[in-house]
Amino acid sequence: MHNGRPLTLIGAIFALAGLVLLGVTIAMAASTASFLASAQRTEGTVTGLTARTTTSRDSDGYLRRSTTWYPTVEFTAGGRRYSFQSSTGSNPPAYTEGEGVPVAYDPDDPADARISTFWSAFLGPVITGGLGLLFAPIGTVLLVLGRRSAKKR
Repeated sequence: MHNGRPLTLIGAIFALAGLVLLGVTIAMAASTASFLASAQRTEGTVTGLTARTTTSRDSDGYLRRSTTWYPTVEFTAGGRRYSFQSSTGSNPPAYTEGEGVPVAYDPDDPADARISTFWSAFLGPVITGGLGLLFAPIGTVLLVLGRRSAKKR
């Protein structure tokens, strides 16, 4: 087996993962931007915070619990009251009960609504894009180095 093969394989996996993540990022950002471009805007109020606790095991075997807080927001559109829970949570909570937040909603279906801040709307694409921008070049460099190493042998 050539010395460059494992490096080439690892590089290819990292580069491919990076490209897939960048593709996912583009799709998520385009979907969010399309929603926001056609959405109506209003002001909503945080009416509650829902805690979701996850449990995982540390490398040393200890159980670790983590709580993430998801805001529930209420707003009025067309004379009707709507409520939704944000898909973006945080720890510590990003909002407090009674706090006003900008809301974007689909005018044809006001139940389809989101908190209209940059981080609430684009956190997913920022994370996947950052990982893609990290993995793709690292994978490409490893791929090239592995190929060069294999050719030298």
